[in-house]
Amino acid sequence: MNRHLLLLPVFFCFLQVANSQSVQPDSIAVPQPDFSNVKPGQPVPKKSLVLSLALPGAGQVYNGRIWKVPLVYGAIGGMVYVIDFNQSRYKRLKTALDLKRQNLEHEFTGTSIDSERTLLALRDSYDKNRQMSYFGLFVVYALQAVEAFVDAHLLGFEINEELSLQVAPQLQFDPMFQGSAKPGIQIVLQRRK
Repeated sequence: MNRHLLLLPVFFCFLQVANSQSVQPDSIAVPQPDFSNVKPGQPVPKKSLVLSLALPGAGQVYNGRIWKVPLVYGAIGGMVYVIDFNQSRYKRLKTALDLKRQNLEHEFTGTSIDSERTLLALRDSYDKNRQMSYFGLFVVYALQAVEAFVDAHLLGFEINEELSLQVAPQLQFDPMFQGSAKPGIQIVLQRRK
């Protein structure tokens, strides 16, 4: 069943290629990227995204946010460590379970987990954790690329010096209960005069 799900993206790629084959080869026009809204010296968001997908952290360096690179590699390294931890526990428990089923001695013989049911439950638990760790690694990889893309967009965001943000405590009066006030916070964004 899982193998069929993995083949679904390949099927859709073949459909896309088949649909694009109806275009005459002489009439293919390569779209040129539009960088008209990018200011000189400002990073291009798409380039930042592609760099991050090619090499994690490269988009952050391109954006001039070198301090984020250790965070990116720390997150990726952490996920690799979690994968390795779960993988090694899974292999040990799988080996012990196989030996237990053959009535042979194994690494956990004579311990509190020396039963087929316990070994099976622990093996399945580490297998699930291992699979979730691979998914987590993919999420971290994707998030660092999205972060570089969004950061490149936000670098071009202009902040008007005339805007001010004021945060102040405020009492809110509840019309249902006369005379009762609830504490709250008031946030005001306004233009300076």
